Amino acid sequence: MAHYSLKPIHADLRPSRWLAGLLGGVCLGACLVLAMMPLPAWLVLPACLLSLLATLHVLARDALLRLPASIDALEVTVKSELRCKLRSGEWHMATALGSSTVTPWLTVLNLKLPGHRFACHVVLTPDRLDAEQFRRLRVWLKWGSRNLDG
Repeated sequence: MAHYSLKPIHADLRPSRWLAGLLGGVCLGACLVLAMMPLPAWLVLPACLLSLLATLHVLARDALLRLPASIDALEVTVKSELRCKLRSGEWHMATALGSSTVTPWLTVLNLKLPGHRFACHVVLTPDRLDAEQFRRLRVWLKWGSRNLDG
């Protein structure tokens, strides 16, 4: 079987205003839906507060890249291995899960990292990285992440 060589891909991720706005809008919408439901205030207020706190955490980690656990860089090596860098500076080998979604405008990358019980998620939008790196990463996720050696 032919051996395919791959140019390495390195993508430094930037904070995303688009993702921050989307997350904020979803949180606001959820709180509005809760407020319109015939539920007592003692139930609606804590639910909205929990929604707000969860949204602030996801905003800080995924949209603004402010937490040590924020993934702020992705790399595909010449051996077609995926690596990700946390804001804390640690690099980890990662496996892209089959549940990842790749589209031209939005890519949701579900990653399995060694030593992590749950999958890590990276939402890639065009404002998060250079257009060429975004394209190359999407192509690799769609075609190159499969075992090319058969």
